[in-house]
Amino acid sequence: MSVFVVTRSAAYAGAISVFGCCLLLTGCSSGGHVISGSTSNPTSAAGAALAQQGPELGFLWSSSEQSLRPILGVTGASQFGPPVVEAGTYLAAGASARSGEAILEDKSGEVSLMSVPGGTPIPLSGVHLTGTAQFVFSPSGANAVVFVPGQSTVFLLMGLESSPQAPGVQALSGGVALAAVAVSDTGQVVAASGSGPTTLTLLTGNGAPVASLGGLGGIAFLPGGSDLLAMDTVNGVLRLIPGSAISGGAGGSIAGGGSVAQSFTSSAFRAPFAVAASQDGRTAVVANGADSSVVRVDLTNATGPMRIPCTCKVDRLTPLAGNAVFALSGPGAAPAWMVDASTSLPRTLFIPAMVNPMVKP
Repeated sequence: MSVFVVTRSAAYAGAISVFGCCLLLTGCSSGGHVISGSTSNPTSAAGAALAQQGPELGFLWSSSEQSLRPILGVTGASQFGPPVVEAGTYLAAGASARSGEAILEDKSGEVSLMSVPGGTPIPLSGVHLTGTAQFVFSPSGANAVVFVPGQSTVFLLMGLESSPQAPGVQALSGGVALAAVAVSDTGQVVAASGSGPTTLTLLTGNGAPVASLGGLGGIAFLPGGSDLLAMDTVNGVLRLIPGSAISGGAGGSIAGGGSVAQSFTSSAFRAPFAVAASQDGRTAVVANGADSSVVRVDLTNATGPMRIPCTCKVDRLTPLAGNAVFALSGPGAAPAWMVDASTSLPRTLFIPAMVNPMVKP
């Protein structure tokens, strides 16, 4: 398994360095690249104009038009704005509502960084993908990982909104297909591998196994540190693994406890596939795959888990602006949906369908 660390300057326009190091799961090549700015990738005129407008809840990828759409407005009164990049130019993209940074993959497999909504995409030379990537940001949006599910390479992007940092990346044991990856605000990276029973492995630090799951129902870090949420879809247990156990490589088995600090069970967990944390670190939200719902979990144990139904097909759990606000579906011909789980009476809210969707060239 390979990990490449990418850093960028606060101004974003300077050179960006990539330090390559091989991560193996059960050895290692290394290399370096210099990534320089370019204005060759298109930003839509509408995207530049959006930079002068009002509040935004975040940005979501529209698979139908292959573009990144802003959610304009506030929770409960929002709509999709025009694409911030030209439709059909990119294969995939993701953005952080916290840092205002986006990562884009074009159809040739090249990756670019972009400040949204009105920035210019800056290609990362030497970062090439073969397949449709997934983009996962740390809770603050300062760090991110880019990977193609089923492959073994992870690109770790550091300092997306501040001075660049280049921590050492340790070689682990090798060649395991990635099912999911999570990155923390402190730069820790945990990967999940396995199509049934799942192993969670630390890709930074000492490279030790963190935990094992009966089945993968999602992983995510809490903000500000390296405490990790891990959902076991087979055993129906959400575990909170403390950062001390992760950095020390002593997380133990999820099913058996080990150094796990807390566990949460509920009959409301129904084939979960994703988990995320609120910005204050007090709440987790689990997305169910067996029905149209999510589950709010109070990590302080003051209240029990609460199922929140949605008049939608829940296909994602993307953090938006707000303490515990997440997109549950994406832009398209039908309304998209979000959940606000930050109040005592959580609610799902719709975002009107896209107006005049762009046509892919």
